[in-house]
Amino acid sequence: MSYANNIGRVGALAVTLGVGWAVASASGVAYADTGDSSSSSESSSASSSSSTASSSDDSDSSASDNSAAASDTAADDNETADDADDEAAEDSAHRRTTKASRAEASSDGDDDAPAESVTDEEEAEPDAGPTEKPTVTKVVSDGVSSLPAPEQPSPAAPLQGSTLLASLAAARDELERNTLRRTAVTTQQAEVLDVGTPNVLVIGVDGTNLSRVLAHPELTTNFFKLIQGSTTAASTIVGHTTISNPSWSSILTGAWGEKTGVINNVFTPWTYSKWPTVFTQLETLNSAIETTSIANWNVISAIAASGLGVDNLVNVPEQENDPRWLEADDLVGEYTEAAIAAASADVANLIFSYFVGVDENGHLYGGDSPEYLEALANFDENLGLIMAAVDDWEDLTGEQWTIMMVTDHGHQPQKGFGHGFQSPDETSTFVIANSPGLFTEGGVNLKYSIVDVTPTVMHLFGYQPAEDSDGVSLTDLDDSTVLPGDNDALLRKALQDAIAMYGYPDIGTNIALSVRTIVATIPYYVDNIVNGITSGLQSLADQDIFLISPLAQLAIIPVDIVGDIAYIATNIVAQIVARLTGVEGASIFPLQRPTTPTFPWPPEESSTPDLVAVACTDGRVSSALFACGAAAVAV
Repeated sequence: MSYANNIGRVGALAVTLGVGWAVASASGVAYADTGDSSSSSESSSASSSSSTASSSDDSDSSASDNSAAASDTAADDNETADDADDEAAEDSAHRRTTKASRAEASSDGDDDAPAESVTDEEEAEPDAGPTEKPTVTKVVSDGVSSLPAPEQPSPAAPLQGSTLLASLAAARDELERNTLRRTAVTTQQAEVLDVGTPNVLVIGVDGTNLSRVLAHPELTTNFFKLIQGSTTAASTIVGHTTISNPSWSSILTGAWGEKTGVINNVFTPWTYSKWPTVFTQLETLNSAIETTSIANWNVISAIAASGLGVDNLVNVPEQENDPRWLEADDLVGEYTEAAIAAASADVANLIFSYFVGVDENGHLYGGDSPEYLEALANFDENLGLIMAAVDDWEDLTGEQWTIMMVTDHGHQPQKGFGHGFQSPDETSTFVIANSPGLFTEGGVNLKYSIVDVTPTVMHLFGYQPAEDSDGVSLTDLDDSTVLPGDNDALLRKALQDAIAMYGYPDIGTNIALSVRTIVATIPYYVDNIVNGITSGLQSLADQDIFLISPLAQLAIIPVDIVGDIAYIATNIVAQIVARLTGVEGASIFPLQRPTTPTFPWPPEESSTPDLVAVACTDGRVSSALFACGAAAVAV
């Protein structure tokens, strides 16, 4: 996994150079002290460092050119901001933002110390790691790194001191993350500002490019409003696969797919026995925490149900005449609103809400299509309703929710494979953290990573992240938060510049991950084809057609047998390729085709009693979603 552990360093460095330059010349800019910050990049080995050295030099040179232009643009935007920008800034005072003063009054004030600019800092170089076993990726990477690097033009202008400090913060070694994990102390109370029980809402939106969000403010009002009141990372997973299941497993376990062994979208239940989800981790430590998962992809629901399992589970399937999954997204939104309204202020609550519609439309039409933007706008509407439900609950109870929003990968702009490779559009991700007084409003932190979500949740509930976690709590990275300025245009521009700075990994990593994606996708397609055939045969068998139905039922047996053999054969090859390309957790065992996870629909009332109850008592949720006494499908 050496190539994946080191490649994030180049992107993080180049991005921070761009953001720092874009905001350094603007008035009223504040930078946080990076003296004790840790790195969002992965741990490096001596061999992988050499494979990315030439790439780092190229990134620094091109970053300087691009960032100089970005600063001019940012300055022009600031000088020419019209009344519409001012109104947007005023509108950014969301109802959650107004609670900041209440949070400050109940805190000691230490967490709210203003960010200060730092002028001097020395970096300690970590000791070289142990010699790693050679892999296909390492051999290719070493060969490529020995070639002379192409010459790049000189930087347009010297970088300012604050920019250099920001870049140093982004280039910290994984050694510091390891130190954070080793020195973390388990506490009895979560370090949150409100005095009540912790309440955490994690919103997952699949396959969403932050660049599209920022480029279309007319469609993403609620999305950007959340960004204005939060600390945001325009992050990247370059060097890791951009397939959904590996990324969401990383988000929900705190360990990268190279470690867990998840290589495609086939749900493997045995994975989560060794790598428990955030739900199982919390339930193990404190069964009194109320956990809820609401999703419209059965793989996500299966992950949530694994191990000890989530307390409340709702899986929303594809709805009739809804091939774009927009109605299914709406149902996820309504169930989430109901879960928030039903949450008891007397217990700790964790709600995970997952939306698949944006990704589905990216696959159907492309990530730069009108349909993709329509799905994004539909999600934005649901997000606004969810945030309104949060505000109402907080006003009623006097307590507070910490909100995190994350995506698993980006999307290719054109119609086609969608994602799975290493283009910047595909490796682009984001992490947004919102809690007045805990995370800086309007802040940018390029050290956040999607693998930090589970460790952050564990920390918020007062527990130490798992020892083998690859992530750390976002609260441990707050020294690296910077403020682009007090202008919404500067915030938007800083995030856009950060995204623009990310590039491809080195050639060896790019080739290795591309081969892995192609080979790992074959058993996934085999599984889908077999499931499609058996589902069609079962449908015929259920119709009780004379002679045809019995034959269809009988035909399922040989189809399953052939399908199992084909899956096992292709999966063995995929696992071997995965191991050769850096997946430590890859294994050909067990030699079986996993059962496709299924869930009842409508969800059983016994599994979601509170959601049904709230809809029938105060009418908080649309009557189209619930019928009193039983859940019903929206009409």
